[in-house]
Amino acid sequence: MKRLPRSLDDIRGLRAARWIRESTAGQYDRFGPASQREQQDRFIDRHGLIDSGLVFQVAHSGTTVWRSPTMTEMLEAARAGSFDLLLAGYSDRWQRNLRRTLELLEDGLHPAGVALVMCDRRILSSDPHDWDELVAEATSAERYTRRLAEKVTDGYGAKFDMHSDQGGNAPLGFRRLSDPPHTLEIDPATIGIAVGLFERYALGRISIERLGQETGLEPDRIRYILRNRLYTGWMRRHRGPDEIRRSAPWRANPPVSDELWARVEEVRRSKTQGGGPRRSGHLDLLAGLLQCACGRRLRSDGTFADGRHRKLHVNACQAWGSQARYGDETWEVPVLAQVAGLTVDDGVLARVVAALSSPDRPVGLDRARIERQMRELALEHVAQRIDDSSYLERLRQLRVDLAAVDATPRGDLPAKRAVEWLRVLADTWVKADVPEARADLLHAIYDRIVVVGRSIISARLTPAAYSNGLALALPQVVMARPEGFEPPTI
Repeated sequence: MKRLPRSLDDIRGLRAARWIRESTAGQYDRFGPASQREQQDRFIDRHGLIDSGLVFQVAHSGTTVWRSPTMTEMLEAARAGSFDLLLAGYSDRWQRNLRRTLELLEDGLHPAGVALVMCDRRILSSDPHDWDELVAEATSAERYTRRLAEKVTDGYGAKFDMHSDQGGNAPLGFRRLSDPPHTLEIDPATIGIAVGLFERYALGRISIERLGQETGLEPDRIRYILRNRLYTGWMRRHRGPDEIRRSAPWRANPPVSDELWARVEEVRRSKTQGGGPRRSGHLDLLAGLLQCACGRRLRSDGTFADGRHRKLHVNACQAWGSQARYGDETWEVPVLAQVAGLTVDDGVLARVVAALSSPDRPVGLDRARIERQMRELALEHVAQRIDDSSYLERLRQLRVDLAAVDATPRGDLPAKRAVEWLRVLADTWVKADVPEARADLLHAIYDRIVVVGRSIISARLTPAAYSNGLALALPQVVMARPEGFEPPTI
């Protein structure tokens, strides 16, 4: 390891790199970076340093800059021996995190033979006499950030209490009013774009990156939109878990329904990164729909969504059988055959009308669906796939849905609308001549397809499909199946 300088008298002739940080990219248009460079220039001239030409410039919060790619790049250059000193123009421009400052110095820079210099305070991190002052400067910078955060939080909290507004930048689909000042309202010109993201993603087969290409939005921004409960009228900030409430002015008719939100949440949970080869040029029609009987999600090629645990799962799941991969047609063929057998003749339509007009069956069907979702939610919680707060929040919503079902008047469901829905669905399926269109229809029909090995053991329709009587129009047993495929019960 290179010898570290013990004082500023020992640094003459050393190679210097520059560290320049601002909290946001917009601040680079002001004079902060120029002021930092001026401090560094003076320090280099005064102490006879060699300017290595290396500049590590980053726009990042001082509390979390330690995990930025720029910080990683700087540490790699230090370990490669590209420079001897890292110059920060001002002590608070290094970072505002005491713990990470000490870790980066003791575990990163110093072992690589590099010392940090705070030019404005003339502090050298490898000088034992400067250590107390260095810690004091880092503590002061972090203290300032924490106090500022408290003041901002208190201000937003007061605004929340007065106007039911959570503060911050208005997300896509919202805008700020002038009266009451700076409060949110729905923006009719852009809310359709945000709702369209929810509707497209809820189909389960499109990625966030593809949505970004179609809309021109950054993928990270789309992820933020799909996680923002503001679109369903719920406020989260400035309240504890038990105080989260639907308090937005538009709560009576939010742009995103609770049903659409729940579907997007389920699709988000199902999309995990994992291994396993994928067939190029082939659209997976059942992407996001397949599930092993033990509860783990599957791809159509027989691999598990979490490829790292696939072998362990196969060994533990006795019903799965061998670890051989299955082609997409293993499950696609019987599912496509069932949808192709969709019947909307007079007899089926009469049964649908009779069922939806009965005083008990529709409500009983919806009650059974919600109770099944409550059981599945409890199993996910026991298996530690969701945390306590998510479990309680989703359970509360299911109980609200269950109460609404019980309060639904009997015999008032629109049977005529269901008949028209079935006719349009059957006609659309016949005309769907591209894989993308068929994939969209399958995701509108099926909510989950449960398999064991090569066999389909059950299929669950979407709430919309159930409420429109599709279960009465689909054939009960699929006749078309690949060679060796056991007849499934759907």
